Amino acid sequence: MCSPPCCCACGLWLWCPGAGSLDGRVYVTNFAANTVTMIDTATNMVVGAPIPVGAQPNFVAIAPNGNAYVANIGSNSVTVINTISNTVVGAPIAVGNQPWGIAVGADGIAYTANRAANSVTVFDTATNTVVGAPIPVGAGPIAVAVAGNNKVYVSNINGRNVSVIQFDPTLTIINPTQGPIAGGTVVTINGTNLTGASVDFGGIPATGVSVNATGTQITATIPPGAAAGPVTVTVTTPGGSASLVNGFTYLLPVHATSLVATPALSKLFPPHVYFPYLTATLTDQVTGLPVPGQTISFKIGSNLVGTATTDAQGVARFNETLILTLILAHGGYDAEFAGGSTGSAILSPSSDHAGVIEP
Repeated sequence: MCSPPCCCACGLWLWCPGAGSLDGRVYVTNFAANTVTMIDTATNMVVGAPIPVGAQPNFVAIAPNGNAYVANIGSNSVTVINTISNTVVGAPIAVGNQPWGIAVGADGIAYTANRAANSVTVFDTATNTVVGAPIPVGAGPIAVAVAGNNKVYVSNINGRNVSVIQFDPTLTIINPTQGPIAGGTVVTINGTNLTGASVDFGGIPATGVSVNATGTQITATIPPGAAAGPVTVTVTTPGGSASLVNGFTYLLPVHATSLVATPALSKLFPPHVYFPYLTATLTDQVTGLPVPGQTISFKIGSNLVGTATTDAQGVARFNETLILTLILAHGGYDAEFAGGSTGSAILSPSSDHAGVIEP
């Protein structure tokens, strides 16, 4: 095999080798002939006629879509070759001045190192259109490579250094999307360009943040929340930041409750009320404390006869004077709590039945 620069049997000066395609063929740029030669790696034989491209073709890169992209130094362009038909596709893509190196990432985004412009041009191989303005790099960029984490490395021959390009992160999904306000839930966040990320939930930093090798997934432990409800999840990298608005919801813990109804104190014959109120006491079973400010329903049979709100001692009171006859007829009453919430917990429903006691 030839090593550049050299002369091969095809009789053309090779400035640099081409890139292997997906089906065992190699595309070699012929710098002085403004063509690309295709070689079958099974036989090491040239296949077909040279393919005309732009002026002074230098490097070749194969995109995930199977097309070959040829950087043409002399015409400041990239030629696209369909590797199935070995024909040029569309018009050349205009890039920066003297595009020496070219590379395509796994996402189909391509980059040219523009030596005379000290920049990198970005284009999308799905549409063969340039994306954004050229990115300034060091002096004399001649080669470019895309790492597995989507960082782009550019070697600058005149600057004797390497420029590292990291793009803004993108976020697609977080899982799970909710957890307790106490924090501690481990979440995964998917996206792109996540290398070097930090994460915050509603402005509070997460802990245990790690990013996979390809920069496409974050694992993090959520911090305690400032309040229940949705918060924005923000990811920050050296390349920028991105957010999932209301991406995670902090939930209050669920506390079981108990409701204790006191028997009605009444005389049966003749009917007489000894204490004019039905009472029911609501207690948080997790904290053991009474729960104020909650609505208690009082029922006789299936009939709602009224409601009352628990006081500071968790007691709801309802006047039984006008319903004594019904209470006696049904042998008591029911107190029900349908559930509710406080600033620190969600309260589960509870109920109790109380009979009639004659002192």
